[in-house]
Amino acid sequence: MALRLIGRAATAALVVVALSMVCFGLLAAAPGDPAASVLEARSGGRPPAPAAVAELRAEMGLDDPPPVRYWRWASDALRGDLGTSYMSGQPVTETLGDTVPWTLLLTAASVLLSFTAALVVGLVAALTRRAWLRRGIDLVLFVMGGMPGFVIALLLLYVFAAATHLMPSGGVSRPGEDVTAYGLLAHLVLPACALAFGHHFGIYVRLVESGVGRLKDAPHVENARVRGLPRRTVVARHLMRPGLVPFTARLGVGVGTLIAGVYATEVIFSWPGMGREAISAARAQDYPLLIAIVLVTGLIVIAANLVAELIVAALDPRVRTGLTDAV
Repeated sequence: MALRLIGRAATAALVVVALSMVCFGLLAAAPGDPAASVLEARSGGRPPAPAAVAELRAEMGLDDPPPVRYWRWASDALRGDLGTSYMSGQPVTETLGDTVPWTLLLTAASVLLSFTAALVVGLVAALTRRAWLRRGIDLVLFVMGGMPGFVIALLLLYVFAAATHLMPSGGVSRPGEDVTAYGLLAHLVLPACALAFGHHFGIYVRLVESGVGRLKDAPHVENARVRGLPRRTVVARHLMRPGLVPFTARLGVGVGTLIAGVYATEVIFSWPGMGREAISAARAQDYPLLIAIVLVTGLIVIAANLVAELIVAALDPRVRTGLTDAV
């Protein structure tokens, strides 16, 4: 098992290296000149002089071939130096330290909410004998499946913030107030719900419903009922544990899907995470900051896949046996 985990960690490291090379190559081939963008931003939008652009390009090292620039960036990154933002002049690690915790908090809250709700709704859909309830769940999932995430975010913002003033509209605290636990929780609800109940939510519910539904009439489940085991024991031990393996295996992909949507959600709700920094960096061609954000996003997705694999191994004895045999 330990060797298997070491192998997975080595594969993850190779994926990160490949991701950094692809990202660096794409940004190097992208049209535009970061030096010109920086000078234009500093001068309030006036076109910079060619001599000034050439001087700044030399200062930023942009005249070197892309392989040389990548090797220099990778060498610094291995020492913990991800470079300096072209626009702000702030070390990239400081920008990440200010924004990554907020993105992780929002992602963790939405993952917890999405998977918990999908588990509950999926179990109800699989075990209920009321046809109207099952049809109601099907209708709600059908409507949610056709709505893009940003539409759900705007609807929540209008209904609960603009129209009824029940929830704060954005940020992490009211203007002029310090961040408190209660205030942060109140500001977290709407963006977390917008991420959790996107079009992907129906997929999670169907995975739970199909996984548990195919087992509810299985011989070992009937045998457990005949032996007089309590209903909750039958559901937890004989239905949920084996039936949730496909649902759990989807965890890593689900986190990737949420991360893909978290940036737009952060912009809509003025959440101080990586999303706003990523969009600003892309507009300004701030390559050091943009590469760092892409790598952090990749690391989060890779970590989620590793966690999902461990949970699946804990739920399914066949996977554990395979791991042991592999060792």
